[in-house]
Amino acid sequence: MAYLDLTPMLQAMRARPGEFEMQDFYLRHVPSQHLLTFNIWGKAQVHARCDCAMLEVSSEQSEELKEAISAWKVVYWAPHLAQIAAEKRAAKINREFASHFRPPGLWRRFLMLFRRRDNPSPFIGDRTVGIPRNAAQEAKLSGEAAKPEFLHG
Repeated sequence: MAYLDLTPMLQAMRARPGEFEMQDFYLRHVPSQHLLTFNIWGKAQVHARCDCAMLEVSSEQSEELKEAISAWKVVYWAPHLAQIAAEKRAAKINREFASHFRPPGLWRRFLMLFRRRDNPSPFIGDRTVGIPRNAAQEAKLSGEAAKPEFLHG
């Protein structure tokens, strides 16, 4: 019986792992659109729109393909998914960060009119965030006249 030789695909998985992706239970070769899966007996099956799907895969190459897919998942696919997740998380954090600096809406501007002017410290949660004072503010609070340092002396 003639079998489909998976050697070119196995070489491509090792040399160009980015050409492959997991799609549900299928290993998909993106450029050719070929799908590979295993039947209930563990034998590899090729699903394609061309004649490649006409030949069966040998048991030996099915085992070799299982090992190659396992290695590919560890070496390429899992880190790739982790990178995608990290990029999504970073984008979400950046959107949230940018939202902190948007101009206030009409409702917030209205509420800001009633904010106490003698307490400039903004609240975060249930605690006040201290605003550092410069020397002029410290002098004013202590009753001294705030003079620039270059005038002393």
